[in-house]
Amino acid sequence: MQAPEHEFAFDGDEELLEQVAFEARLTKRARASQLPFALLRRELQWFYTRMHGRVPAVGEAPAREVAAASRIAGWLSALLPTHRGAFVVRYDGRRWPARLARKFGGLTSVVVRFAAMRRTRGPTETLAESERAAVAELLADLAAVAQPLDFTQRGDVAIESRKKLRRLQRAAQSYVRQAESAYVDARGDAACAVPSSREGA
Repeated sequence: MQAPEHEFAFDGDEELLEQVAFEARLTKRARASQLPFALLRRELQWFYTRMHGRVPAVGEAPAREVAAASRIAGWLSALLPTHRGAFVVRYDGRRWPARLARKFGGLTSVVVRFAAMRRTRGPTETLAESERAAVAELLADLAAVAQPLDFTQRGDVAIESRKKLRRLQRAAQSYVRQAESAYVDARGDAACAVPSSREGA
């Protein structure tokens, strides 16, 4: 996944205004596509979790699943690598500490990746090590904002932690929504590609 720092401003009200405008455009596209976003997300989740983000070879899965995965992969191939990367991280299926999952829901993997990318990494630190450190920092931030607000130095830490968590969450939402918007444009108004559980092979 390409580093998204150049795409998102982490500070200021400008980001919030852009997000509101973007969501309005996204809603118009969703209406134009005639397919609810819940079904689009179901399509993406099915492809990245059940199909592991690839088209299985003939014989590895039922024919309808191979055809559906091929169709979704075709739409995804029209996207920029950064948009496909958003889905790879969003649907990576990793388990996170419960406090993080409660706070960020399905975006937890994206938030952790963003937090890891914002850190100053050592010359030999791997991405996995950076993500582990980012998780520890995010848990500390959540613990700080859970404390009663005060106006001492500890209160300043809580305020900064709250701002950091909000920036990361908004950046993750924006990143995934931009990718979803690109996917809507690529797939058009085709019916949901995920095979029904009632359909045979």
